[in-house]
Amino acid sequence: MPTVEERIRALWSSRPDDDFEYVPASYTFSTSTSTRRTLAKFVVAAISATGIFIWLNRPQIQETPRVIASGTPIAAASIAVTSTNIVIDVEGKVRYPGLRTLPSDARVADAIAASGGTLPGVPKGTVNLAARLSDGQLLIVGQVSESGIASGDQGNSSSTNRVSLNSATESDFESLPGVGPVLAGRILSWRTQHGSFSSIDDLQNVPGIGPKVFANLASYVTL
Repeated sequence: MPTVEERIRALWSSRPDDDFEYVPASYTFSTSTSTRRTLAKFVVAAISATGIFIWLNRPQIQETPRVIASGTPIAAASIAVTSTNIVIDVEGKVRYPGLRTLPSDARVADAIAASGGTLPGVPKGTVNLAARLSDGQLLIVGQVSESGIASGDQGNSSSTNRVSLNSATESDFESLPGVGPVLAGRILSWRTQHGSFSSIDDLQNVPGIGPKVFANLASYVTL
């Protein structure tokens, strides 16, 4: 009795050759060099387009918003410390006479200290060290005018040693606190133009004498 394997071989061997379909050589697919290049370009273009599409549609990373502390902002102007300086001309019996830049609340003692202190021979009590200074003031230490007022002394003075507005000379006016040659000349010019001072308040009509300067001079002058 034939085996299964012999039967299968008998079936295959009994099929006619006409059952097989032959494809002519003209139907076979052949690729030339130009065709392969065109296919390669197409594949590269397709890969590039796919990459661009994936890049454009990538998930976006959103940054977490920062939390800013709440509160009322503080203006810089309210924090800044106002610093105003004044320039004083210190002359007379000091070690280093000349211009000194001091804080606006400086006093005569500060100006003398910034000038190296007084020279030997300046008697104590001739200068009011606690007196305030003003910008542009000429401070002459150790010099006494003919009226008897020591230069730089801004303390209260009695009527016997005050400078007379109607009879004082230019040097007398220069001995007053905060009065230099320019301002002394303006006082004399005003007196010449108006004849005389009718009151101490007339000093405020002199150019360059404002409320602050007048307050410093009022106790040193008389008619």
